[in-house]
Amino acid sequence: MREFLERFSEINPRIIYLVMACALIIPVLQPIGLPIVVDEETTKPVFDWIENSKPGEIVFFDVSYGGGSNAELSPQLEAWFYHCMQKGLKAVGVAQWETGAMIAGDLLKKVAAAAEADGYSAEYGVDWVFIGYKSMIWREMREDLWKTCGNTDFYGNNFEDLPLMQKVRQWTAETSKAFIIFEAGSPGVGTYLVNWADCDIYVGCVAVNVAGNQSILRSRQIKGLLAGLGGAAQYEKLLGRPGDATSLMDAQGLGHAVIIVLIVLGNISYILKKKNG
Repeated sequence: MREFLERFSEINPRIIYLVMACALIIPVLQPIGLPIVVDEETTKPVFDWIENSKPGEIVFFDVSYGGGSNAELSPQLEAWFYHCMQKGLKAVGVAQWETGAMIAGDLLKKVAAAAEADGYSAEYGVDWVFIGYKSMIWREMREDLWKTCGNTDFYGNNFEDLPLMQKVRQWTAETSKAFIIFEAGSPGVGTYLVNWADCDIYVGCVAVNVAGNQSILRSRQIKGLLAGLGGAAQYEKLLGRPGDATSLMDAQGLGHAVIIVLIVLGNISYILKKKNG
């Protein structure tokens, strides 16, 4: 063992890369169930909002991120949207980012199909509508949502043909008292802090934006926060439906453990070699 430790610093780097690759790939293929601790101040309020809402209530969501943030924010959107369908809520989505609309367009259909397969109602036009990206002045949606969005959704349907949209002529606190934005930068939550301050705002953000959003969470400008991939995994745990975020957090945790072990072994090797001159 001593000889192994002394020679550890000379190990072929390709072996290190192979060990790390296994640590990252295996948990994705077969989750190992590392413990996930739910944050009571950030994730839990978002879950409780949907859990305590009454069936038939209308909730809005905004998909404002691109492909670079897909791995963190799409699992958040998937878990949250499935929860809405499970609780019988009516969800209406928009996007400040055109890339976000493209990502969500397919993802929402996939989640709706999964919810229906599990026995929940998730019919498009009745239980949910995705308006998508529109080149518009966002505040005008408070006055006339239909006109501002051109009377059409992301998939080209006319609002007249969508039963849910008959209840959504305006986006005000009377229509929906709370909504969530999944954001990766600007434009993002600032649009709503300015124009929808009378509604309860929730945020799902990438990890690098957590520090900035924590300050507006503490000031109660937003009511809850899903923080990066960890927030998505926590939501999946509360939902009792492990998904991509849970698997990826397993991979991340195991990868960190491997790095710590390598650092410890490397330092031991260095100390032993130094003592031996």
